Amino acid sequence: MTSRKVSASGESSVAVGGDANAPILTNPQFYLTVSDHEIPDPIDWPRVHEMSALRLGVHRTRNTQNGPTIPEYIERDSDAEIANRIDLISTHGGILLITGDSTSGKSRTAYNAIQRLMPNHRIYAPTPGTELFPIPRILHSSPDGPFLLWLDDLEGFLGYRGIDPMLTESLEREKVAIVATMRDELFDTYTSGTRTAGEMREHNAWQAGNRLLRMIDPVRLERLWSPEEIARAERVHDERISEALKYTSDYGISEYLAAGPSLLQAWKRAKRVGGHPRGAALVQTSVDLARSGFTDGVDIEVLKDLHVKYLSNPSLRPEPWDEALSWATSVQYGASSLLVPGAYEQTWRAFDYLPDALSKDKKNTPDIPHFIWEEALALNPEEGIRWLIGMRAYMARETQYAISAWEPLAESGNTRAANNLAEVYLELGNKEAVRHWRQIANLDDFYSGTLEYRGPDYNPDEGTVTMGRAWDREPTKIQLNRPGIGVCHGVIAGAPGVGKSNALRVLLVGALTSHRYILCLLDWSREQKHFEEFREAAQWYEGNDLDRSMALLYAITRLLDFRIEKSGYVNPTLETPAILVAIEEAQNIFNAEPKSVELALRVLREGERAGVSLYLTLPDVTLASFGGSEELRSEFARDSNTAFLMGDEGLQMIREWNSLRPLNWE
Repeated sequence: MTSRKVSASGESSVAVGGDANAPILTNPQFYLTVSDHEIPDPIDWPRVHEMSALRLGVHRTRNTQNGPTIPEYIERDSDAEIANRIDLISTHGGILLITGDSTSGKSRTAYNAIQRLMPNHRIYAPTPGTELFPIPRILHSSPDGPFLLWLDDLEGFLGYRGIDPMLTESLEREKVAIVATMRDELFDTYTSGTRTAGEMREHNAWQAGNRLLRMIDPVRLERLWSPEEIARAERVHDERISEALKYTSDYGISEYLAAGPSLLQAWKRAKRVGGHPRGAALVQTSVDLARSGFTDGVDIEVLKDLHVKYLSNPSLRPEPWDEALSWATSVQYGASSLLVPGAYEQTWRAFDYLPDALSKDKKNTPDIPHFIWEEALALNPEEGIRWLIGMRAYMARETQYAISAWEPLAESGNTRAANNLAEVYLELGNKEAVRHWRQIANLDDFYSGTLEYRGPDYNPDEGTVTMGRAWDREPTKIQLNRPGIGVCHGVIAGAPGVGKSNALRVLLVGALTSHRYILCLLDWSREQKHFEEFREAAQWYEGNDLDRSMALLYAITRLLDFRIEKSGYVNPTLETPAILVAIEEAQNIFNAEPKSVELALRVLREGERAGVSLYLTLPDVTLASFGGSEELRSEFARDSNTAFLMGDEGLQMIREWNSLRPLNWE
């Protein structure tokens, strides 16, 4: 959904436009959320082979004198997996989601796949904000299939009357294939990979997007290309590819071709006398709104009003407004503009690469100004974006804006928001507010029900173990390994009694019963009882005897050396099982023996492709829990690893974990 600026007079105004849930506002100027897209007759949907890459959202690259508009497609490592999934959904229906950084090549990879494998499907690529719920009814009696629904930037279709589990099932019954893309940071936002125990039990109707994404196992594209992908690129005769190959240590080839780094530098260079200081301020406004969580296009008049607050230095001699707007919205390097059009006329948003790049450079990126947080909320964002603004604000320690974002959601029955507000007010020491929001959170009838749970299971195609089922009966999964990439590592943290050991036991049962993992267990808890049921099944077990535990860790690193030299352990199998090292209350051994920290670091850094995985339980994610080692803590916080952060301090731990990551937690 996209916001347009409208005017109103009087002391109160009602937001109208077909949305019965639109709020009543008392500001003489407000923002109206609209959706006026009609779904065309299926007979008018083009065939896939009739659609160009650019029409489906593939980033333009710079032009060459004799070359094609976009370079020849280069096979990605994930293409085989994508082909397998398309083979399934093209005949039976279902959804394929490809995730990655903003310019990792998601849309191009998806486009190439449907062109090769689904050329005769009729394709519909709706505008973000389109109400999708009528599609199954429209297609039910249509003889013009097969059909493909293309949802580039999936976040624009989540939420009210958009795509959700129920609609997905209805489309699957009609044999409709869905191919979608989504940026990693936004996928993490909606799925909350690092989540509190309360969030895992959420019950809120509008968060259909969250439920949908937890059902999906996405295919992820890495930003930096693998050696095999680079080798394939070297065989392509295209000057744009040849130029990109010079910078593969810093940029992905898709990223470079989309001119992301060049546009970033052009924006930075514009902030000077004789450059485009007003244009740079305009872009900064849009970038900061995106960083705050407001990802929709914004009316140009709003950006015009806001950008002047960035022009505090008159010595820069900013250029006229028309010149600034032209510079910011003109295509540069033949690829993209710094501001790209929104879904509605005269709305603009920042080129995705720009806010992503700033998020990666936390040390040199200034805080988001207060007036941007205020404007993001004043733009009357739809519920999913309001939730995101609240999370971004909390992670930025702008607690007052997180509260302002979540309170309207909680008051309308969003128990996830109510749970977060209870944790925020607990942190602030407001006991009365904690009681109030917990009462609302506990209204969820999930807490009084019983769900069937058949036990943990390991899915070798996904590399996941089912840890349980949420209130909507959808499985909650944890990643043990990433097929074709290697095993994962993880942390389960929380205060005593929140269920850390139970969560670890479920994980171990899933790994053990898969017959693709062997267990190495170290129990450093005071009770010495957490691994009792696994002692017979584990290959190695030790209690909290320091000498014996260290001898076992040294043995594991020798096995690691052997596996690295021999290779062939990327995917756990019956013949080459992975080793899962689990340490209960690991902070105790880390603080007792600094050498254990060094050995853990070796497993974290070298164990992925050697099939040696490390999972810990800890009381929290403070430095002390990692034996005082910032190096160890940061290594565990890498995006490829897992964190279950549980209990009343879960939200605070998420914020602390976020500060360790190269990207903002979303």
